Order: sequence, then C-alpha cells, then structure tokens
Amino acid sequence: MRSNEIPLIDFLLLGGGLASATAAESLRTAGAEGSIAILCAETTLPYHRPPLSKSFLLNSPDQTNVLIHDEAFYRDREIDVHLGARVCRVDVESRIVETDRDHFRFSKLLIATGASVDRLAAPGAHLRGIHYLRTVNDALSLYESISHARRAVVVGASFIGMELAAALVTRGMATTLIAKEHLLYEKLCSPEVSDFFTGYFRDRNVELLFGEEVKEFSGTTRVEAVITDSGKIVPCDLVAIGIGVHPETAFLDNSGIEISGGILVNQQLETNRPGIYAAGDVANFYNPIARIRYRAEHWDNAVKQGRIAAWNMLGERQSWRTVSYFFSDVFDLTFNVVGSTEQASERILRGPTKEKSFSVLYLDQERLRGAFLLEQSLVETRAAGALIANRSDISRSKAKLSDVHSPLNRAAVQTVLILQGGGALGAFECGVVKALEEWSIHPDLVAGVSIGAFNAAIVAANPGNATTALEAFWRELSVDTPDIPNEELRRAVSSLQSVMFGAPNFFRPRWFEPILSFAQLPTNWTSFYDPSPLKATLSKYVAFDTLRDSPVRLLITAVDVETGQLATFDSYVDKISPEHILASGSLPPGFPWTTIDGKHYWDGGLVSNSPLDQVVEIGGLTGKNIYIVDLWLGKRTLPYSIAQVLARRDEIVWAEKTKRNIRIWEYIDDYRQLVEEIMTSLEPKTAEQIRRRPRYIETVGEMGPLSVTRINREAAEGESISRDYEFSRASIDQLIAQGYAIAVKTLERQAKSV
Repeated sequence: MRSNEIPLIDFLLLGGGLASATAAESLRTAGAEGSIAILCAETTLPYHRPPLSKSFLLNSPDQTNVLIHDEAFYRDREIDVHLGARVCRVDVESRIVETDRDHFRFSKLLIATGASVDRLAAPGAHLRGIHYLRTVNDALSLYESISHARRAVVVGASFIGMELAAALVTRGMATTLIAKEHLLYEKLCSPEVSDFFTGYFRDRNVELLFGEEVKEFSGTTRVEAVITDSGKIVPCDLVAIGIGVHPETAFLDNSGIEISGGILVNQQLETNRPGIYAAGDVANFYNPIARIRYRAEHWDNAVKQGRIAAWNMLGERQSWRTVSYFFSDVFDLTFNVVGSTEQASERILRGPTKEKSFSVLYLDQERLRGAFLLEQSLVETRAAGALIANRSDISRSKAKLSDVHSPLNRAAVQTVLILQGGGALGAFECGVVKALEEWSIHPDLVAGVSIGAFNAAIVAANPGNATTALEAFWRELSVDTPDIPNEELRRAVSSLQSVMFGAPNFFRPRWFEPILSFAQLPTNWTSFYDPSPLKATLSKYVAFDTLRDSPVRLLITAVDVETGQLATFDSYVDKISPEHILASGSLPPGFPWTTIDGKHYWDGGLVSNSPLDQVVEIGGLTGKNIYIVDLWLGKRTLPYSIAQVLARRDEIVWAEKTKRNIRIWEYIDDYRQLVEEIMTSLEPKTAEQIRRRPRYIETVGEMGPLSVTRINREAAEGESISRDYEFSRASIDQLIAQGYAIAVKTLERQAKSV
C-alpha cells in the first residue's frame, strides 16, 4: 500500500492509558481541529491503573468503574479509539505507524505506550496460579484466583508488591512477601519508613522474607510452593509478582527515535524527531526544576505530561515546571511521595513513626528535593510540593523542620515582587526596590512585564542587592535634555526629544537609518524604533548564564504575535537571554516583535500588565506575600481633549487588574467549598483518602493566604500624557525618588497596622 493511500491522522496517540486519554481530551479542549485517534493494544477503553491493586481486588470488580471516560465521551468529541491495535513499527521518515492489522499516517505523534511488567525466568514460571498485575484482564484473573486460594506469596517489595500483599491478606489469605531487598519500599531510601511498614505489615499477619530470591516455582500444573535461593520452601496456591516494569519501546527499534531508559524527550516532551512526542511511563524526560532526567511511573505524571504534550503538539511551548505526586493506600493507611527521594544527601524525620502519622523530608544543598508523607494533611503535602517546585532555600527554617508543631507551610510562604510595564515610568520601580531592600524584604520570585521585565531581570541577577545595579541601569537609559525652568514645558521637550532621536542606550529611530534595499522602505516597516542597543545595556547588569542558579526565580511574559497567546518565560525552566527580556518589552508599533526559537513575540502587557495569575499558577497555591508596583493611576479626572482621552484609554488598559483576579479566586473558592460540602457526606476514611489524591491536592484544596501590598505611583507635577516615553535625567531621578518615598510610606503604614 502506497503511503498516500493510507488515511492521514492529524494527531495520532499510541497507547491506551491515562497519558493518551488526557492528551486527546486536552487537544479537543484547546480547540484542536482535525482528526484524533488513539491506538490501544488492549481491548478495553483507557482506564485508571491504581485501583487495580487495591479497590478492584478488595471489592466486586467492575471494569466500568476504572474507565477514564465512557465510549460516548470519545464519540462526542470525535476521538477515534482503535481497540486491540498493537503497534509493531514506526516509520519516522514516511510518518507511518504499523499495527498488527492496519497502517496509519500521522502529522503529529504522541507515544504513550507505557510499560510492561518484568517477569521471572525461574523454573516453573509457567504454572497456573502465578500472576502479574498490569492490565485490567490481569486484575480480573487475579481476583478470580483469590476466590479459590488460601495461601499466597507476593514476590517483590515494590509499591505494587506492598499493595498486593495488603489486599491479599485483607481478603483473608495467609500471605508471605518475598523480597530480594533488605528493606520495604527501598526506593524511598529511608530506614525509618521501611522499619515502620515492616512492623505494620507483620502486625497484620504478613510474613516477610528479606534478602531472598525465587529459585523455583514448585507444582505440577498449578503452583504449590515457592522455593527461595536459600532453600526455604513457602507453600502457596497463588503467587502475585511485582518486581518492576520496563518501558514499552521494542517497536521503536531502528526507528531513529532515541531510546535510553525510555524514550528520550526534552522538557517540552519532544523526541529528537520534530513533531513526535512521548509522555507517561515510557518517557525519559528532563525535569528543569529538579535538574535531573528520569522516568516516572505515576498517575499524576501521566496526567500532567499528557496535557503538556497536547499543548505542544498544538504549537505552544509548555515545559514541565512542577513536581510529581505519588499516592498509595495500604490497609487503612494512605501516603504521598512528592518529588524525588533518590537525589538527597540528608533526611529529616518529621514526627514520631509510632504515631502512624509522620513525614520524611529529603534535602540537598539546603533545598527540599522530595518528601514522604504518611497520613498528613492537604496543607502539609501541598507545602512540601511548593518548596520543591520553587527550589526554596530552607536554611533559615531547617532547624524547625523536625518539629511537627512548626507548620511546614510557614517555610513555604513566598515573597513575590510584581513589576509592571510603563516605559520610562519603570524608574519608579527602581526606587521601590531600594526601599524594599532597606526593609530587608527580598523576593523569592520576581515577575515582570515590559520595562518591568528589564527591572525584574536585574533584581533576579543581583539577589539581595539590586539597587546599585538598577540605579546604574536607569542612569544609562536616561538622556540629557535642555534645562527649562517650566516643568511642564521641560517634560514636553524631553518627550519630543525621545520621539525624534530615541534614547542612545535603549532605542534609536529608524528614520535615520540608510535605506539600502526595498525592504527598508518605510512602507515595509513593522516598527518605528530599533531597540537593539538595549541588549548591550542589559548585559552589563544581568549575567544571563547565572540566572538559573539565582535564588530569585524570574518570570517574564510576552505575547505570541501569531496566536495571541500569552507566553511565560521562567528562569528555572528556560535559558533566559536578552531576547527574552526584549520580547516582553516589544510594544508595537514602537518596537518590532522579537523572535525566539521561531516564534515572534510582542509586549506581554498587551494581555496582562500584572502577571499575578502566572505567579499563582507557577508558584503554587501556598501562602504568598505579594508586592505589586502599580505604575498607572487607577483614578483620574475626566480627560478634556482627544490627546487626554487617548492617554487615559491607554492608562486604563495598562492599569493592574488585581481586584478582578481576586474576584475570580473568590468565585473558584465557592466551588471548592461546594466540593467540601459534598465530601462531608462520604465515609470519613474515604473522604480523607480522596483529599490525599494529587488532583485534589493541586486543584481543590483551599489556597494559602495571600497578602497583597500595592505600591502605587502618584501623578507628578507637570506630568504630561507622554510620561511613559520621557527619559530625561531629571524625570528619571524624580521617579526613582518618588518610588522610594512612596514605598517607605506604604511599608511604614503596613507595619503600624500589624
């Protein structure tokens, strides 16, 4: 069959798991046009795997209870699901996927084929009664066997092995767990956790054999005993094996897609082949927050990566910028694992293990890298996630981390500085920063738009002492102007000078450039000024190569010219360059768009001049002390001329919209409270288990307290409608002094009210 005879699928998703189902849903929700198809090797619609080792075995199994969506969901959204379609080969060059019965052409491809169980090759491994658990059919087979068995052996001390042992003994079976490791949950690298669960499982009649491997399965047609390498014979009539999994990538042999411990993808989840992505258990991805590459076999990971892959298949530039949450239920206990427990150099036990409610915090270089939380509150779990995601320096609170009476969410509170765009008015922000530093208020995160992005980059590059660099930067941006006694006339002349001649270290007009080609004719201009001098000026005060290591996280926003979507550049995720800063300030038609990685950006203030939403989205829902510098007046008298009308119109557009954001959060809180009311009708233990699920932790739980301090610029004497492009040295100095004075006044008033 010729390739042009094979139907073209716009978005082809390989794998019938959670990552594929989430990606398909996200594609349609984001407005994807064209065909979407999911190829499932199994004959069941995509389903959730975590219940298979727990509630599915403990209760009467019902396949519909584990489905992610029913058939109507996919049909209504025109998502084709091909069941029983096992992928055999991917031809990258011709962009064709071969299954065991069909061929599919694709424009964009997502590989989310998950993982397959590791199997034992010991003699007798073929006997009936030996089970592995990965699919819903595996779970059904195991459930049926439990009904006819009295003695069980579980092989493996993995998470799945522990869940299986708990389920089998709860079903009334005499259960023995055999592990080659000497610790339970060895992957958690915590003797405290292992010792606790060893006692807990033994108290519930699970026999534990450590340091043993299976030598042989004994029996004629059905397993009757397990023989270990030390010669122990463990009688049984059922064996459940959970010794690990490996990524399902065999069909990619010789495809040209890079494989190493899974499919290698970047932080946008794209492989080495453009337009081909991988997500979920099969993806070996780079986590820019943890700065490590790894593969995660978590429900939460599959959901998040499915969404990221979908957005990027649609042309966005979304990166992984969060932490993974893992949860498990064993017996009557629920625990969460947040982040990575394998990259730590230090552990802190938080609370006594005998209380059945404790945490283990994993630290490295004064940063929290991971956390194990047993029966802990939503607030505690979310705080751990925020500390990891924000790479928060916890050296000051480290001594209190072992004290359960010292809430972890206190250590997770962020200090945030939001700097607006406003051209020359940005000098006001320089004075504000000076006042904040004198008051020992140093941001953990600084977010900027337009000129605010320039200031924010300098703050992030000079943590704790940005004032000197900011003042020098603004001295370079300012220009000498005629000394005119009349203030209003002086400002008008200065503005005209900037319009006609630019600012030498910031921007220069295009009308003084020689016209050497047709493309340089004014009719072909897309802007009036060239801002390239600013890159050299910025580079004096921002060591861009060190931004990712700064304790101050930098967020800057810009607008994609072609899609109109707001993009957020994050110093913890992106390699910030002068172009990123310039992109945030590329206000048309004054400045041209800035091109980064093939995408074209304008000033972020066109969408939002106060990126508070982005701060909350990226910084998490924990408590925040937020300082917003408002350069534009919210209130003015009525304008009296067309020029005044236009100036007031722009001022309203650029003014911050914090009050609107707060109203939206209040509206969302109403839904959270409704969910909590519904939760009260559930059995208390069930409700608590739900509250520890990743989706609940990150979306439903109440937002941490927000303290918002507004530092508002006031209209200066003689201020003209051209105030934002008036760069005279006198006006810049006045703005810096005004920013300092108003910030001090605001902080003093705030201190008195506490």
